[in-house]
Amino acid sequence: MFDIIIIGAGPAGATLARLLAAEKKVLLLDKKKNDEKCCGGLIAPDAQKILASFDIGIPKNIVVDPQLFYVRSVDLETKREQKYQRHYTNINRKLLDEYTLSMLPKNVTYKSDVMYLNHKETSDGVTVNLIKNGKPYQEKCKILVGADGAFSKVRVNLYNDFKKLRKYIAIQGVYKKTSDINHYAVFFDHALTDFYSWLIPKDDKVLIGGAFKEKNNPRKRFDSLISKITASYYKTGKCLSLDACYILKPRLKDIKNGKGRVFLIGEAAGYISPSSSEGLSYAYKSAIALSKAIKKNTQKIESNYKKYTKSLCRNIFIKNLKAIVMYNKILRNLIFKTGISSLKKI
Repeated sequence: MFDIIIIGAGPAGATLARLLAAEKKVLLLDKKKNDEKCCGGLIAPDAQKILASFDIGIPKNIVVDPQLFYVRSVDLETKREQKYQRHYTNINRKLLDEYTLSMLPKNVTYKSDVMYLNHKETSDGVTVNLIKNGKPYQEKCKILVGADGAFSKVRVNLYNDFKKLRKYIAIQGVYKKTSDINHYAVFFDHALTDFYSWLIPKDDKVLIGGAFKEKNNPRKRFDSLISKITASYYKTGKCLSLDACYILKPRLKDIKNGKGRVFLIGEAAGYISPSSSEGLSYAYKSAIALSKAIKKNTQKIESNYKKYTKSLCRNIFIKNLKAIVMYNKILRNLIFKTGISSLKKI
């Protein structure tokens, strides 16, 4: 029997496995080998601070050009825009995940191509039903952790609340870059979505994506977004690939830490920014919080985990207030017009 089984080997799951490895027997499972993620691949300042606290540096093969020092924010409806100073570490997300997995201690058992089906709590632990190579099998543990993203099957089996969550379909295309782009661009267009869209240069390519409500024909709206951006703002080459995934825009009521012997971290728990959909810092922070709760007292994990995530919940509450301003066209354009916090010419 394992002490901990973690479903999902992304930044939340891999971080938790690494933090618990010295004291616990850990099994880390992922449904497929590391592949390209529908993700912007930017390490924001909060996530940079956490990596610094771990004494983790980013190898040069993971970093891509250019490094980004400002955000160009554009309202596609009013044509107003503003520039804001921000620093993001621009990286290849797939290589970052591979690097994170390479740092796992040798005593962590890691298996890919394993699909989680369901689980059942027993008097002495949790029985987890899995599939590998088309064959069902079981593993047993004392604690099960879902770190399997927005569409978390562990959460579905625990709460069955996926339909109630405030969620979007994120669609992102990889395009050939045909001109120099040295910044991160975000776009707002309420006719397409009440969330936001983005453009991020990556070496000789550029990522363009947006988040759309599932019921509003996301693919059609994504195509309209591309048309607007390429007609008036950025010229690109052909589309090299296209990917999509669910992302959450969580409210406080969407946050679920888990119960009994089963817990959730990262986006599976609802920990992701509702204003920008930044997830790395929330993945790291929730993994740290659960690791502390498990280490402190295995009989009081639920209450301790709740205590250690209070600051994360406060942050999500504040980010929801920020989102009210960001996604309100009148308030946003008032900020654009007044130039509050904008990047002034030297």
